[in-house]
Amino acid sequence: MKSVNDKIIYVGKAKSLKNRVRSYFSGKAGDRKTRELVKHIFDFDYIITSSEEQALILENTLIKKHRPKYNIMLKDDKRYPFLKLTMKEDFPRIFITREITPDGARYFGPYTDARSIRKILRMLEWIFPLRSCKRIIHCGDPQYQQSCMNYQLGKCMAPCVGYISCEDYQKIVNNVVKFLKGRNQEVIDDLKSEMEANSRELKYEKAAALRDKILYLQKLNRTKNIFFADLKDRDVLSVYTEDKRAAVAVLKVLAGKLINKEIYLLNQTDQSEHKEILTAFVKQYYAEKLDNLPSEIILEETVDDSDLLPDKMTKLFVVPQRGQYKALIMIARENAVNFLEEDKLKHLRKTNRSIFPVKELKDKLNLRCLPRKMICFDISNIQGSDTVASQVYFENGKPKKKFYRRYQIRTLSVQDDFAAMAEVITRFLKHLSEIEKPDLIVIDGGKGQLNAAMQVLKTSAESGFELISLAKRLEEIYLPGNPDPIILPRSSSALRLLISIRDEAHRFAISYHRQKRKSRTLTTELDGIKGIGEEVRFLLLKEFSSVANLKKAKPEDLIRVKGIGMITAKKILKELT
Repeated sequence: MKSVNDKIIYVGKAKSLKNRVRSYFSGKAGDRKTRELVKHIFDFDYIITSSEEQALILENTLIKKHRPKYNIMLKDDKRYPFLKLTMKEDFPRIFITREITPDGARYFGPYTDARSIRKILRMLEWIFPLRSCKRIIHCGDPQYQQSCMNYQLGKCMAPCVGYISCEDYQKIVNNVVKFLKGRNQEVIDDLKSEMEANSRELKYEKAAALRDKILYLQKLNRTKNIFFADLKDRDVLSVYTEDKRAAVAVLKVLAGKLINKEIYLLNQTDQSEHKEILTAFVKQYYAEKLDNLPSEIILEETVDDSDLLPDKMTKLFVVPQRGQYKALIMIARENAVNFLEEDKLKHLRKTNRSIFPVKELKDKLNLRCLPRKMICFDISNIQGSDTVASQVYFENGKPKKKFYRRYQIRTLSVQDDFAAMAEVITRFLKHLSEIEKPDLIVIDGGKGQLNAAMQVLKTSAESGFELISLAKRLEEIYLPGNPDPIILPRSSSALRLLISIRDEAHRFAISYHRQKRKSRTLTTELDGIKGIGEEVRFLLLKEFSSVANLKKAKPEDLIRVKGIGMITAKKILKELT
């Protein structure tokens, strides 16, 4: 689909082009993103393919090439490294690469953590010493008179000078492939046979070296959690979205063992629903893996347009509701959540903070004194449920966690951030003697939250506080009595300090809110109802606020909650009565 200036704004595929295009203009396009897309469509173009597989690959290629505005895309997918094994050479090499070319080589990955791939390569250099040099070496007579330093370090078997035959070298290559595919036990069995053969031939040094490698691999096997006894390969996918950002975690289960995780960031997801993001990722992630699919692909929900995907892919999809598969989905979700939070707050791990941003903050905001000690407050809730607040304390631009506090809002039953902020400031003042008095109080929010805090401070006997608020949208700073915000440049170290304090308060509040929410959903009467999962329990309590309100509801009220039909609604009400 193209815009008026002939720019490609969306790429898709369909079995029936007529029906698919007509659906965009039928008035039934429900989500915001599709409605926005339709406004900008000026022209169409299409390419005919002979199969769903070709369509999937072509769609993925065009998305990467044109990067259309209304397609969800993997972020910088070319940056992820692979391990490359050059199978077309007589003596294959193994090394790290970021480009995949159709040269007959085998690629293992991608590895989203560059440190893990380097660790694996170092491990391979010791257990399976394949060459990594660029020398051209063929089977037969030695092509070189002297080996390189890698042979002296034990990282290579020196095929360049004829120290190993093609046949023996190929055995090592086969074991490398098995190891990277998670078939460790087969590798151990092969090494045991080789060790016994060397022992019979009185080659005790070689046998001892093989024994050490076997012991290492056995130790490696024991440290991995076995999830499946059938020793099949599986992928487990989960999506997590927060603040217009999305991450997908892929757990790699190889030969029945969970041995790796991959985390991917996605672009252009702010107007997309959860299922749409999952569908876009599945199509792009597996488009280049159709010849190397796992035995099962475990998803947290069904994908859209599954009839347009290759049959050999769709028959692998599994959407679990409970049991071991569901446990894996939750592990993947936790990894995705952790990745987004760490990525968002990674600046908090920097160690180069100093007093200079604090000095700049005093000058830019015309504060009375140097704000060496600062407190920030943040409110967290979901539509008024489980409202909590956080208090973080920074001294000289660095967090001082012994003065961190958490608050459970007690006086509110509905969402009211202003009243919640007033309650938190009131309770803070009552316990002010427990901490070192701050020079500056930072409120996470706009003028409303700032005014609520000011009203409490005006009626308090405590004085001497300076107060500001930081609004998220444009990082505007509001001061008491000043209707216009102060906007500092993004390069300002003072603004970066305020953002880091605000983000830390947000992180602290969110973690407490999740803890309270999880505790509540796990200890209600809903917990005893068979077939009702954690997510459904949470959505019910979010909708009705309490089990008491839920008991008064009608089945028609319950079916408004996602994932609940009429039969399930009647069952829930029957169990609660």
